[in-house]
Amino acid sequence: MHYYGNETIMSLEQVLRLKPSEVRILEWVRTYEFLENSFGIDESVPYFLEIKLEVEGVRIRKNRILEFPEFSCEEERSFADVEQAIKVFHEWAQQILSKREGE
Repeated sequence: MHYYGNETIMSLEQVLRLKPSEVRILEWVRTYEFLENSFGIDESVPYFLEIKLEVEGVRIRKNRILEFPEFSCEEERSFADVEQAIKVFHEWAQQILSKREGE
């Protein structure tokens, strides 16, 4: 886990254990642009995720990495509370990990 300004960067595995209370404290979390393979070598992943507390609720984004550091937002959703948002955030993280395991 790393901190940059008001942003916390975690691995996809760490995000799967992220709790609503932690999101409330951290306010803005995103995933790394890489994933460690079975040999301990970092490989790029096609997406990174963000969850961010905002005045009007919680926003989550699934960003597709184009030519690093360039990216585009593929999906964005807003929720009234963290509990709702974290469920979808966890689903997205699991989908990315499942695709990597299937390769």
